[in-house]
Amino acid sequence: MLLLGRVITFSEFGEAEAVYLQKGQVADVGSREALCARYPGARRYTFEAITPGLHEAHAHPQLWGQQLESLDLQGLTEPEAVAQKVAEKARQLPPGSWIRGAGYLFREYPTRRLLDEAAPHHPVYLQSRDLHSAWVNSLALALAGVGAETPDPPGGALLRDEGGAPTGYLLENAQGLVGRMLPRPGKADLKRGLEDLARRGYTAVHHMGWCPFELALELADELPVRLWWALDREDWLEASPGWHGDRLELAAVKFFADGALGSRTAWMVEPYPDGSAGMPLDAPEQIEQEGRKVLEAGFGLTVHAIGTRAVQEVLGVFWRLKPWARRPFRMEHVQHVRNPDLRRFSGLPLALSLQPMHLLGDAELVRQHQPGREAEAFRLRDLWSTGLPVAFGSDAPVMRPLFELNLQAATQHPLNPKQNLTPEEVLWAHTRGAALAAGWLEHGRIRPGAPADLTLWEGERPIGRVFAGQLEVV
Repeated sequence: MLLLGRVITFSEFGEAEAVYLQKGQVADVGSREALCARYPGARRYTFEAITPGLHEAHAHPQLWGQQLESLDLQGLTEPEAVAQKVAEKARQLPPGSWIRGAGYLFREYPTRRLLDEAAPHHPVYLQSRDLHSAWVNSLALALAGVGAETPDPPGGALLRDEGGAPTGYLLENAQGLVGRMLPRPGKADLKRGLEDLARRGYTAVHHMGWCPFELALELADELPVRLWWALDREDWLEASPGWHGDRLELAAVKFFADGALGSRTAWMVEPYPDGSAGMPLDAPEQIEQEGRKVLEAGFGLTVHAIGTRAVQEVLGVFWRLKPWARRPFRMEHVQHVRNPDLRRFSGLPLALSLQPMHLLGDAELVRQHQPGREAEAFRLRDLWSTGLPVAFGSDAPVMRPLFELNLQAATQHPLNPKQNLTPEEVLWAHTRGAALAAGWLEHGRIRPGAPADLTLWEGERPIGRVFAGQLEVV
């Protein structure tokens, strides 16, 4: 197969005009004239641009697959608008059916009253855009047996009214008090989410928790993408690191140092305007102690860290665990970084997994929740300048997994234009940078011997892909 067009290789070949594929690998790269003469019998396809295969470097594909069939609340910022969507859904379902959805972004925490009015006969469970808080109605609380006497779980909080009764808003691990009542997502949701990502031009997905690894093992021979899998910290003792076939790697174990900005659970050095400072989820001491066992078992270590205190603490953990690192650590999100901590990144065996598209919704939240500290948020250029591998993703279903959203946010930084990246750097972070973050040294570039995983482009939009040597155009 001979592909013709602008070939961005991210290898020693620079920019080429043609790439020849054979037996699932890149066999040759060069000028159009040379390769057409060299392979006269090859089937030819012409595209505007051809790049290494896109990685979705931070996603929850099972939840994304589930979200594709749930209420889409993206872009809604008023509880009344969300409640209207819930009321419309309730009219379509028999009483007693669960109504679930995700994607809203509120300034303040609502109570259960609006949802009670919208769906008095349906239990309702809605998650915020960042998935770090949930809004439920009275029926959902009753079915879950959650009331005034229910204690806050470790790493979570039930918001309460003056009498101590739950208001219907749940932070972090408190979501599980009601979420455990929901029908559990399964293999079909994981498969649906991965297939959707494949249709968007992705050839690899970095899975970031909240799904049993056994489901991936069941799908290993039919995966539509190469899957880098970070296990939940509750599951890793049951698994062995390594490849299962050529499409699934059980690669790392994920910890959560804190929550998220939108839910005001990102762990900060300086407090929010309301006096709170967010919350640690997995304590730094716990991450260090269990993380060493993870590393000794042959897994990688990846840690979610959004707030300034979380980033600060995780950097300390990584420095102390450096002697046990066999592959790069990963820090996920790295959303708020103080100046004194910026220089502590260099010298670590570390990859930075970022989601610039969160800026499109979080810029206003930064101004609201971190006034005067906007310069600490989304330091894309500063983090790029550390020289560490940078990988981009969407955190789907937190955001829609669209490359063009990261391109927009990273090249038109709404908080600080000095932090802008170039379009080529954004593409690198979705390809070569993401491959390095996964530890896949032969991926993310176009050169002889590299896997024939490519993305095909028209303008700034992927229109297809080559996966394991097979051409797919949408």
